[in-house]
Amino acid sequence: MTIATVRMYFWTSPQRQRLQQYLGFTQGGFEEWFKRRLKPIREQLRGPEVKGVGIVNFMFCDGSPSMMGGRHGEWTKALSTLQFTWNCDLEALRDQPPLENVERLMRFAGSWCAQAPWPQVHAVGEALAAPLSEADRASLLPFLTWPREDWFRKRLYSGEQLELAMANARRDVAPALREARYLKPKRGPAPSQ
Repeated sequence: MTIATVRMYFWTSPQRQRLQQYLGFTQGGFEEWFKRRLKPIREQLRGPEVKGVGIVNFMFCDGSPSMMGGRHGEWTKALSTLQFTWNCDLEALRDQPPLENVERLMRFAGSWCAQAPWPQVHAVGEALAAPLSEADRASLLPFLTWPREDWFRKRLYSGEQLELAMANARRDVAPALREARYLKPKRGPAPSQ
């Protein structure tokens, strides 16, 4: 098997569920976007050390990391997953735009990959640590918003069904998006040419 997916999860205490939802909605598309970075290094992501493993998870917890089956700052292997758990204050992620958060988290996760006992995870770390170009940022940005029409279309939604799904998703995400504390750019008229 080959490592094909890299995910970031955010876990909070039940009292901070809205923060967890906000982070999930605004950073959750990273996994789908990052698959593009894994394709060129596919051969480096397979080997006997990761037999049966297809996923690398980074678990960011603002409570006890043991609730996620891991210990702070350690790599574990469970079923088809390699997992790194980090106990931290997720509150700071509300203060920056999602793109800036993902860039910082990628560098952070990439540095921890170097300490993993699997060479395949070292390759994932190099892909995570590679700086983002302007083109990378532009391609990543749409994945850090919710709802995404392309996500629903891939699941065969269309017509009225698509409109209803998008409306429901917008309604569901609205309370979580109020968690953001960074200054959002104002939308003004398009620049004239």
